[in-house]
Amino acid sequence: RLRGERGASAVELALIAPLLFMLLFGIIGFGLAFLQVQSIRTAVREGGRAAAVGASVSTTQQKTIEASSGSIPTSPTTDVHVSGQCTSNNIGSDVTVSYDTSNLPDGGVIVRIPMIPTIHMTPVITASFRCEV
Repeated sequence: RLRGERGASAVELALIAPLLFMLLFGIIGFGLAFLQVQSIRTAVREGGRAAAVGASVSTTQQKTIEASSGSIPTSPTTDVHVSGQCTSNNIGSDVTVSYDTSNLPDGGVIVRIPMIPTIHMTPVITASFRCEV
């Protein structure tokens, strides 16, 4: 090795390390955000299944919140929207359960990556099921 190249790899690492850390934290941040969205999606589908077999609106909202594994705040339950209610008179019609993630405490699903502005995602998650009662 030439004497003038001593420490060159340390300088190269110092230049590349911030980008690698941003990439690593970005992967982790988006993974956590998508985990939260998937948890809410699963909860909304669970609420939709309950509504499809005749659960009341308040029961559907409660079951949705319980199935969210803490991703949806416990109050107010009215943030979980239920359109329609299944009765013996409307078998075959659809009932829809939805949750707007902008109702979350931070105003949506948030991804924080060092040295990059915070990313807000606000999907409305909806599940529609056919009434079976």
